[in-house]
This record gives sequence, structure tokens and C-alpha cells, in this order.
Amino acid sequence: MHGGGYWIHQAITQDLFGPRSLAEPAEIEPPDKYELLECLGRGGFGVVYKARDRALDRLVALKFLTGARPADVERFRREARFTARLSDPAIVQIHEFGESGGQPYIAMQFIDGASLADAQLEPLAIVSAIRTAALALQHAHEAGIVHRDFKPANVLLDRQGRAYLTDFGIARDIGTGSAATISHDGVIMGTPALMSPEQARGDVHAIDARSDIYALGASLYLLLCGRYPFERGNVVDLLHAVIHDEPALPRSVNPAIPRGIEAVILKCMEKDRRHRYASMGEVAADLETALGGRPLASESTAWFRRVVGAPARRASAETDLYATVGIEIARQIAAWDANLYRVSRNISRLFPQLDAIIAQLDTLIRDEPHFAWARFYRGVALARRGRLNEALEEMERSIDRVADRGDAQFELGRLYLTLFLREQQKAHKHFSRVGTEWHVKDTRGRLRQAVVAFEESSRLGHHSLGWQAGFARAVARLGEQDYAGCVEVCDQVLADDADIEDVWRLRGDALRFSGGDPQESYDQAIRVRRSDYESYLGKAEAFFQRGMAEAGRECLSCALEIFPEYVDGMVQMARSYLVQLQAKESASAADDGDEPILRALELVDRAISLDPHSYDAVVTRAELKIAQSCRTTDPSHLDTALNALDLATGLNGCQNRVNYLKASCRLERARLTRRVGGDPRGDLQQVLDATHDEGARVPDNHGWLALRTAAEAELTALQRASQAHV
Repeated sequence: MHGGGYWIHQAITQDLFGPRSLAEPAEIEPPDKYELLECLGRGGFGVVYKARDRALDRLVALKFLTGARPADVERFRREARFTARLSDPAIVQIHEFGESGGQPYIAMQFIDGASLADAQLEPLAIVSAIRTAALALQHAHEAGIVHRDFKPANVLLDRQGRAYLTDFGIARDIGTGSAATISHDGVIMGTPALMSPEQARGDVHAIDARSDIYALGASLYLLLCGRYPFERGNVVDLLHAVIHDEPALPRSVNPAIPRGIEAVILKCMEKDRRHRYASMGEVAADLETALGGRPLASESTAWFRRVVGAPARRASAETDLYATVGIEIARQIAAWDANLYRVSRNISRLFPQLDAIIAQLDTLIRDEPHFAWARFYRGVALARRGRLNEALEEMERSIDRVADRGDAQFELGRLYLTLFLREQQKAHKHFSRVGTEWHVKDTRGRLRQAVVAFEESSRLGHHSLGWQAGFARAVARLGEQDYAGCVEVCDQVLADDADIEDVWRLRGDALRFSGGDPQESYDQAIRVRRSDYESYLGKAEAFFQRGMAEAGRECLSCALEIFPEYVDGMVQMARSYLVQLQAKESASAADDGDEPILRALELVDRAISLDPHSYDAVVTRAELKIAQSCRTTDPSHLDTALNALDLATGLNGCQNRVNYLKASCRLERARLTRRVGGDPRGDLQQVLDATHDEGARVPDNHGWLALRTAAEAELTALQRASQAHV
């Protein structure tokens, strides 16, 4: 068995980076946390290192992607994220995806051993390793992920003989060559001699879990027969054979192959995917039966399969259902979109239509998890429903299999753009300037993803004579922070068609980011579509930035009339009351009583009832309870605030803010305790301890310094009071 360096060079460098494995090395800037130990292989588009994770003291395989197109980088990112979600112990784990020196990298589990393509094993050991890989693929298929380039080189064996599946298409179209891979417009990839007929035909919509089943059977054929199922002089003839010819029967090549194993191979390699196994779980079960020496139900007919055929495993093909169910679902989503131009308030009453579409797709995906179009439409419906993270998962999971559709790329681009705007807003809520700057920079990646998707949509000719191509250019300018350029391109598009709310809204966003006046642009978007609550939110944000709280709240009220269940809008409204209250207290202005706090608490309570995992809602509720305690000197409000902040520690948001608010709660509780003659030293010590945390030591830590000074002053006052008493 070869050492770890050999299999990485074979199974990763050549397959991942293509035949240009001796290209000049790129300059690599590894992250500080990794120590590079040795270079395991280089290619025209990247390099692989054996490295040590300094923090966790473990070995990793560190892959850097260099010289690739933006679309390659985004596919690299998506596939890394998919694989990281797979928890099967027989799948090589992804530890981290990141970027260093402008070069994307993936840190993955390091396996010290050989690939199945190179290991010298007995036939039963080969079958056992393939069975382990089949179970790993079943796990991936259940998660909606199709490998699409299964081959012996992608099954790794450690020194104890344990099998691991790797390379879930992480960069399957980065290196193309005469023998290693084949591509069709950067979408269809695989090893020609092992790929399924539907892959060889270039039928992108037909590639699903059963394509992996074919490749697994073909790989088993290769390993046991010592030759590929089809061997021709050139790729064109080879693909023709994959599509039209039958392979020589395995036992005619190697009579030592058990009949049961031959039956599994032939069933996996059926030309018609409906005649193959229905799942990898069934493949693994039959392999286990054959390994145990027991006959298979299909074994006796294996030699005559070409003559008598086999019963279809599925009643209808994916394309057949798309032509009926898929087209109808697309029509329903289009009808829902059209309704948005007919209503001006309470679009929530239209949500049951989306929920019915989602439920219909849930049922279909439960039975046919490999149907890419069904997953993508589910993502589109979820995006309309406001469930953006779920929508992103479904759309990213399926986009490669519908990547030749410009409308799909455009929908994905719109989702990325929406997420960018939301994440930008959240980034500015970080407690420290350092945190804000870091997260603002991080959101640029989402905008780059939007640009890539829009450019793909334009390249594929989706409404190429209409506004979408210009919209893509405008988003690209926004991504470059060329706000004036973005506005200029928007104006060019609007000169041809002034009734496109997406372009007006983008123009408003660009003006708002640049400090200009976006109100007219947002108003024009609302003129086109009266239910455009996103534009009202943009208007509100612009007013709040200028200190015009009442005007901002009026816009939020309009947004909530249109979308009464919009959690972020409720929280933003509640925070406007909190900011106004804090401003009046600092200015010693007239007291409005408890009405603003109560109104704000009502809003955040409703928001939390709709989304218990909303970090902003939970933290805002804690801040309101702190303010309420300051006004009433009732310590129970502080206990409520601390409970809310404990909940916020498990939510996605700025934890430095949470820790600061906890310390503020304890300081206020210490003051109240001292006033009634109690002992506040426990709370005060916790405040002082918190000021030593990493988040409290950022450069702009004025709030933390003020807390520390106040806590020390309270302790000094306690000591003086104690000395005076003595």
C-alpha cells in the first residue's frame, strides 16, 4: 500500500487539477493557523499540501485553488459546503473553507493510505470497500448530493484498510483532459469510461443518484476485471459505446467473479436508469448478500438480462414529471408573483398558496430526492416565503444540475443579492467597529456570488435583449463599490424600460450606500409595485441614518402593512423606539412615560413568536428590559434581560454585544442591590471579569472601558462605606 503522499497526488492532484500537474507552482499564502509540511501535488489550477492545524494539532490535506474562473470558485465553495454537511464516517470530512491571499482553500481530513485504484487487494476486500462507499453515497443521496464522478481513485483506504469516499465534485470541471474528465459547458463532468449513458449524452437534467449507481457498478467492473467496461481509441467512440453498446459480461473476462457480484454489476450498469437499483442502500444490501455467499434474486437471470430486460424501478422519469408537475408549479409561482402587482397590503394572505406549493414539492422530493428541478423550485418558493436560508440550501444544492437554465441562474443571483443586503445590515449592528468592518468585508463574497450568477444568466441568453443583462452589470459595479457606476448602469436600463422595480431598488441601494439620497429611487420602485416592502425598508434605513426617526417609522409601518409577518421590520421599528428613548434620556428631554417601551416590547414579543431564533429580536427585548429597569428600579426586569441574553448566546449574531449587555445588566443589578443594602460584589466581580474577555479588548472598546470604570467606582464606594461603618 502506498503512502499518503502518493494517493493525494493520484486521487486529488490529477483528478482535481487536471493533467497539467507539472505546471509552475503558484505563490501560496497559507493562513496563520496552518503549518505547511510538504507539497503533495500541483496542477494548472491549484496545489495540495499536507499541513498541520496549529490550534488543534492535527494533520490536514490543504487544497488551494488558483487561476480559476469566478464560476469555478463559486462551485468550489458550494461543493465544499455541501460535503461539510455530510457526517458519515466513511466520507472524508471538510474541516474548513476559507480564503487566504485571494486564493480559496479547503482544509480536509488527511487519510494516510492509498486509493482503491492503486491498492493491491483481494476481490472480496475490493467488494467490501465498494460496499462501504455505496453506504456513504446513500448518505449523500439522502442529503440531496450526487457525486457525479465516482471512481476507484476517489475511494481512499487508510493503513487499517478502512474505506473513505472523497471529492464530491469539489472542482470536477477545473482541469479537463483527454483521459481524466469531460465537460459540457462547465456542467457535466465525469470519467468517460465510467460515466453513465445520461452523462455521456449530456442530458444534465437526467443526472441523479442513479448516475452514481452506474459509476459504482462500472468501477467494480474495472477493479474485478482489470479493464474498463468500454475501451475505444478516442473519446467520441468511447462515449458512443457507453450510450449504445453493452459491455462484455464480467465473468466472461474473469470467471472467478461470483455470479452474485456479476448480477450487481449488470444491474447497476443498465442503460435505462429506471432499470437500475432504486438506491445505493439496495446496492449495499445485495453486495452484503453476495459477500455472505448467499444467492441474489437477480443472479439466475444475469446472463440473460440483455434478452429479457428488467422491470422498471420507477413509474416515470424526471423529465416526464417536469413536463407535467414541474411546468404547473412554475406557472403557480409565476401567478403568485403576478399577484404582488395587484395588491398593496397584507401579502401574508397569499402565503398559503406558496405553502401549498412547498408541501407539494416536499412530497415529491421525499419520493424522488434526486429531482433537481423540484429542489430548485422549492428554493424559489421558500425565497418568496421569506425563508432565505432554507431557500439558499435548496437552490445551491440543485443549481449545478439546472445550470444551463438562465432563469435558474437569475433566481439564484436575486437570492444572493437579497442575502447580501440583509447581511450588510446585520454587519453594521456589530458592537465594535472591528467586528463591523470584518463582517462587512465578509458579505462581499455574497455579492460576488450574485455577480457570477447574473453573468451566467446573461451568458445563457436569459432575456438577453431585456433588462437582466444590464442588471447584472449594475450588480457587478455595486460589488466593486463603484456606486456611481451602478447608478449609471441602472439609468441606462431604466431609459429603455422605466417599470422595473428591481432596478429602481438597486439604484436606491447604491445611493444609500454612497451617502446620497435614495428616496426618489425607492419611491419609483413602489410606484411600479405597490407591495414592494423591501423598498420601504430601504427608505426607512436611509431616514434612520439621517436621524429622522418619525419618517423612518412611517416607512416601516407601510412595510408592515404590506408584510405583517416581517420579523426584521418589527425589530427595526422596536429599536427605533429604543434609540429615541435613549436619545431623550441623554438629553434630559420630556418623559413620554412607558408607552414607547411597551409599544416596542409588544413588537419584539410578536417577532419572537414568529421566529424564536431571531437574534435581533431576542437582544432587542433584553435591551428594552434593561431600559425598563432603569426607569422603574425593578430588578426583575434585569433577570428577564439576562435570561434573554442567555438565549442569544446560542443564536447567530454578535456575541460581543451579548456579553456587553450581560455585563451592563449585572452592573445595574449591583447598583440596585447596593441601594437596598445588599451585597453586590458578586455581580461587580463578574463585570470586571467580563472586561478581560477578548471582545472587550478591541481598539474601539469605549463602552467596555466605561463599564469597567463604573464597576470599579461601585467597589470603591462599597469599601469606603464599609470603612466608615467600622
